Amino acid sequence: MSQQGQYLNTNTSSILQPYRDQLDSINLQIVDLLSERMKVCMDIAELKAAHGIAMMQPGRISYVIDMIKGRSEAVGLRPEYIESIFGIIINETCIREDALIKQRLTQGRTP
Repeated sequence: MSQQGQYLNTNTSSILQPYRDQLDSINLQIVDLLSERMKVCMDIAELKAAHGIAMMQPGRISYVIDMIKGRSEAVGLRPEYIESIFGIIINETCIREDALIKQRLTQGRTP
């Protein structure tokens, strides 16, 4: 192995650590934002249950997908990448909203 290869192996951690620390912080912020987003969605689900509004709102989902794809292009990310991530986020939100709405309807009460 060349000296350059040995240098990279011995110093990789110290060279990369500031970036890894930054990524760790960003990752935790993403989790916190996803939690905050889910809480807002559960508030919406409570209102849907209370007012007999259908859980699935296809127009809203289309709007969100279009919005985030536009934003992704503006910040230099592939729209397909962002759309796939939001597909997972929206799917999980629909599962949780549906469960909460069914629970409220079964209980025969609203918040």
